[in-house]
Amino acid sequence: MRQVEAATAIQPGTLMQKVIPPRLVEPYLTGRRAIICGFVYRLADTSFAHPADYYRTLGLAYEGSEYAADMAEVYVLRWRALGTESYQVPYSAALGGDWALQPPFTGTGYTGGQEFGVAEFYTDPVPVPVGTEMYRVSPGVDEFIARFDGQVWLRPAGGS
Repeated sequence: MRQVEAATAIQPGTLMQKVIPPRLVEPYLTGRRAIICGFVYRLADTSFAHPADYYRTLGLAYEGSEYAADMAEVYVLRWRALGTESYQVPYSAALGGDWALQPPFTGTGYTGGQEFGVAEFYTDPVPVPVGTEMYRVSPGVDEFIARFDGQVWLRPAGGS
């Protein structure tokens, strides 16, 4: 049963990823936002080459979404999981959980359902881990923006 795979705890060191709205890029980079929360994914499951793939596969078409199918770019945070306790599998009540969200949430532990989605996890607010990196993803390009050193976001020389 595929749900068992999703329920497997995230092992420390697993590369994780979260798509963030463009409006949060500047607050992260200036230190006004210092947490990660919400739906997150294993990088190995969600390493896409086009913003539309994130939109379609991760169910970013929910009501009130800041994303669109034709976005030219998306921003992501990537980090190594430190522990397993903060990553919850969001199961609906029908599958033994207590999650009740609106579609496109499936309640199966997978985006888009078990048959064609990727495993999704939820984390309550946790501090941005040291070493977290931010990328801008546009068609065929992952552009490194900055790395968090535990106090500030360090940008490459010549970066804005």
